[in-house]
Amino acid sequence: MKLLLVVGFLVMAVSCLEKEDSMKKRGLDPEQLPLSQIFDDKIKSKTSAITDNKETTLKRSRRGYRSYYYNYLDEIAMSICAALPSEGPGLIYAVRRTCGEKPTCKDICTDHALRKQGPKEVQSLVWACSESLHVYKRQPSLADNYEEYTDSHKLGLAIYRHFSCTIGGCGPNYCCCRAS
Repeated sequence: MKLLLVVGFLVMAVSCLEKEDSMKKRGLDPEQLPLSQIFDDKIKSKTSAITDNKETTLKRSRRGYRSYYYNYLDEIAMSICAALPSEGPGLIYAVRRTCGEKPTCKDICTDHALRKQGPKEVQSLVWACSESLHVYKRQPSLADNYEEYTDSHKLGLAIYRHFSCTIGGCGPNYCCCRAS
């Protein structure tokens, strides 16, 4: 019995090492990848089983304690910036701003150094600020409600919209910049 357990553990260890080696050969180091980018072969096989067999169902499960998104604050700010009404077509950027720094969002969005970060086609456009936001950090984390309605009627994420691009100090931590 003990021999079978030892053999089983050895087979598992070799399989894990082979998988890690194959990922490294493809230029993917599991130690460096975010959790959302590390896929298990079991998940892939279950996913293909769904298409083959309609009765198979998957339960959602979390693969770690970190968010699936590399930085959800940037994504929240970008979604707000893109959803704001604008004066016409143009490229929208959510630009981080450090709390307490002197330049306002108007200064940041019209700064030539910011333009130079983009491709040549973007650098020649007219840049302006369309809004400033404060995306609050360390807000309560609500439970996954994919299968059931959990944490209903509870406060979660919070964003303050300044309706101005000239607020300084520790007001906005994101600037909505528009290049048109």
